[in-house]
Amino acid sequence: MAYFFFDARDSQAALQRHENLIRSLISQFTYQRGGIPTELADLYKLCGDHQQPSINQLQDVLRIILNGFSDAYIVIDALDECADREETLVWVNNLISDTHRAAENLHIMVTSRPERDIEKVFATFDARAIDVGEATANQDIIKFLECQMESKLKGYDENIRKEIKSSLKRKAEGSYVGVSP
Repeated sequence: MAYFFFDARDSQAALQRHENLIRSLISQFTYQRGGIPTELADLYKLCGDHQQPSINQLQDVLRIILNGFSDAYIVIDALDECADREETLVWVNNLISDTHRAAENLHIMVTSRPERDIEKVFATFDARAIDVGEATANQDIIKFLECQMESKLKGYDENIRKEIKSSLKRKAEGSYVGVSP
């Protein structure tokens, strides 16, 4: 199993890129395999010391690595925060399509806010969409906010704290989860 979280905070720009998703998955699955796959070593030699592999080369190596597992699980969290989401969606679409034709060893779970382009990609597969809903998501957010506000806003007036909490609650959105079997 490999996991990647797209993080849209300014300080986490590297965690918003499709290429870093692929690199992270390669790294995690390589570690789980217990050795460097021949294809990855060959790619390193091909690129030399100072040249970076292309995204297509990385995707090809990842696909080969995934084929070495009887079951491979990928969790992609917060896809809606990916800076190059269109490229990532095309890759996910291709990966799932190729895998369903060749083998059924790949299982993908994607979390996201409900976004039309993301839902559209998963609607083309036998994917299960789970709407965790605003009620569930908001309850978690509210609990978190209450804890944070209690410790950090102690000196503030109760009415101001209620107004902040109410405003944040209104802006909270539910999440969308796409799961490929």
